[in-house]
Amino acid sequence: MILCHWRYCRAYIMQITMKNGIKIGLVALASIALGAVGAYYFIGGVFGDAKAHGSAHELRLAKTTRSGKVKKITQISVKRQAGEKSVRIVESETSRPDILKDAQINDIDQLSELQKSVLKDIQAALDADDIRALRKALSRFTASIQKGGLGGYSNVPRVIRSAAVQALGWFGSKAAVDLIDFMADSDEDISSEAFDQFELVLQDVSLSDYERAAIVKATAKALTDSERIDTLLFSLIDMRNSVKADTAAAILSEGTEQSKAVLREQMDFYFEDGVSTVDGINKWLAENPDDPDDDEFYGGDKDSE
Repeated sequence: MILCHWRYCRAYIMQITMKNGIKIGLVALASIALGAVGAYYFIGGVFGDAKAHGSAHELRLAKTTRSGKVKKITQISVKRQAGEKSVRIVESETSRPDILKDAQINDIDQLSELQKSVLKDIQAALDADDIRALRKALSRFTASIQKGGLGGYSNVPRVIRSAAVQALGWFGSKAAVDLIDFMADSDEDISSEAFDQFELVLQDVSLSDYERAAIVKATAKALTDSERIDTLLFSLIDMRNSVKADTAAAILSEGTEQSKAVLREQMDFYFEDGVSTVDGINKWLAENPDDPDDDEFYGGDKDSE
């Protein structure tokens, strides 16, 4: 069986998809998924011990492409459980949200004219495929009523909050950090949907490790749910050593107390036994510098962070 380290898989996915189109890319994804099973034998420290990490026995990748009003998503899940391995490939297609059409009439009827105007602004941003316009619409959540805002997040009706999450999900990685507030929503359906959208971004093979690190660091400053932090931290695996070290150090310095606590519990998983502080991370990095070929596999430019 072909052995395939995740970073090699990731680079190959991007190259095949960019050069030959989505159909060939999907074939490559399927082949890579099978190779990823072999990675269990190759990097047992990462995928071999489910006790070391709650998600250690599952590898998930995603490729998202958008064309006009349609988004195509290919997700690969490679699981190891009770000594058995399975590969699941799921292809899905979704249309650009039409939040005014999808919302319940009764929900919209109960909105004030001001609230309806915010909902219409969100839809207009979607129609224009304009993330800046969407952020401007969402800024009205916290603006005062005198300035055309809704006077605070707690005053935003559920139908508008739900619409915002749908809209942000459409923009993918561009809107990842914007989803943070919604992951703390009091409505479980909204918070779960926001995190599902966010998690899909973290799995996206098109992100460089610098881009992924920027998202992880920003989110760790706000996230308080331990299970979601656990998922967030698993992204450290797909970072070159210097980026992983910098990200972990930033979380220990600036993350929420919950983020710090979860990371401390898992430091030996991401680094090695005995590493528990920023100084320890720096020492580990000095002994484990980046590989000269890392740019090829992890991609991106540091300036993009």
